[in-house]
Amino acid sequence: MKFIAYFALILLIPAAASADVIASVDDVTLTWDDVLIMIGGQENVQYLGISSEASAIEVLESWVREEVMVRAAENSGLDSDPVVREMLEQARRQILLEAFMLNIVEGMQPSRLEIENYANVWLSTYRKSAHVRHIIIQDENLANSLLARIRAGSDFAALALEYSIGPSAENGGDLGWITRGQSGYMSFDESAFRLEDGEVSNVVETGAGFHIIEVIETQLLSPEPALEEIQEVVTMELTQMMQEEAIMAELDILELNHTIVLYPERLLGHL
Repeated sequence: MKFIAYFALILLIPAAASADVIASVDDVTLTWDDVLIMIGGQENVQYLGISSEASAIEVLESWVREEVMVRAAENSGLDSDPVVREMLEQARRQILLEAFMLNIVEGMQPSRLEIENYANVWLSTYRKSAHVRHIIIQDENLANSLLARIRAGSDFAALALEYSIGPSAENGGDLGWITRGQSGYMSFDESAFRLEDGEVSNVVETGAGFHIIEVIETQLLSPEPALEEIQEVVTMELTQMMQEEAIMAELDILELNHTIVLYPERLLGHL
């Protein structure tokens, strides 16, 4: 049973004051404040619903079952098991990483003018889809070498199958038909959607690696997206780009405070 999913519904239990205890197991209590913290604040209450005392009891019982199971696991020593401890540590690290990055990008978004200016310059690229394939690798020098081979006549799909590290490699790098915003990387899209049918890009760097992109075919979207829809995609793209840049800038500063040594040859020796 998905205890957490059911438990989240208690947010709409009527007339519960913030400090009220709404359930307990031995010395552990659950208050309305606890609930609000778990779901991210009062603003999320509107997305949940409970309609009767019977359903409220059912949801609270779900929390009780979860609590007694956690206690049973702790009493049996499962939290001392090496495998479980490693899983808990990985979960802790992931939570800290996400919280740290959210703290960096909090409130970060492009201005209305930035959105409108970008949409005007790149408007035509948002009104078409493209059948795209790519090669992605981590080594820029190798990427430039492969690009030279492609321009000299080597088969793109064969090189993608041999060298690309992406999941599309087994299909010759074929990503299918995509539109702006779907790749997840603004630099990828800007390069891909200004290519003509059959053209190959220069080497394009994104957060995932170095890409060589080929546009097999393009076609206009039907119906044509409205300007408001395009601006929504632009907002998403610009926000993501700003956030990525802010996180990378913070990482550059943080790394200066540490002594970092890399041994790539040792890693290669294990492969």
